[in-house]
Amino acid sequence: MGVGSSAAVQEFASQLDIDPKLCFADENGVMGDALELDKGFQTMWNPPAVDNMMGRNDEDSLKMLGESFKGAVDNIGFKQLAPTELKDTLRQGGTFVFKGDKMLLEHFDTKVGDNCDIENILKVL
Repeated sequence: MGVGSSAAVQEFASQLDIDPKLCFADENGVMGDALELDKGFQTMWNPPAVDNMMGRNDEDSLKMLGESFKGAVDNIGFKQLAPTELKDTLRQGGTFVFKGDKMLLEHFDTKVGDNCDIENILKVL
């Protein structure tokens, strides 16, 4: 799920070669509000988590992400990628793993880079 338009999500799926059926747009942050995801300026600064996030990514993966973003901007324009409301860019995410209607894992990101550990995700799969 990503904050922004369905056109933006579809474009990123195309750029990253992801099945677009697995991608969801949360235009206007409706789902983020329903899930009570953290948001606001205070959630954006977390240097230790950013360092950890950068440690999980190598130069090639960061380059691929940057190229995908540039390709998406080139294809549909920055305004089509960005959420309509600037405040929606300040929303944190989370990780939710379901099997049918049973929730196997729930993790709410509190700040940038506060992502669920991949080991915890793999344990429930």
